[in-house]
Amino acid sequence: MTFDDIEDGQVKIHSREKQPQQQQKTPAELDKEIWQEAHRQACEGNRKKYIDPKTGYSVMTELLHKRRGYCCGNACRHCPYNNENVGVSPEVKRVNIARGKQQRKEIEAIEGKPVWADDDDHDFSD
Repeated sequence: MTFDDIEDGQVKIHSREKQPQQQQKTPAELDKEIWQEAHRQACEGNRKKYIDPKTGYSVMTELLHKRRGYCCGNACRHCPYNNENVGVSPEVKRVNIARGKQQRKEIEAIEGKPVWADDDDHDFSD
């Protein structure tokens, strides 16, 4: 401690203790921030996929997962179904997926195109 300032006969005591430093982010945390931003921008643009900045892989957004209608059980990054089919029995997974596929067929019948296709994407393959 130091006695630096005297004001109106009062001594102010200043501590020289170090301020707590912000914890450094790990490389994984920095990567996550980057792909989260890419996902946010894709969703704002109503896109169904985005390119992972680090790997270059095409990643399905939450929008496309919702339109697909079910959790596939592959522990997808943006699964809106809380990965309900990850680690469940094959019988439960089959029932959940069958239900989701039926919903997807209904959407595709109405829209006349696969749910996978972006509006400007002409490759309709799975």
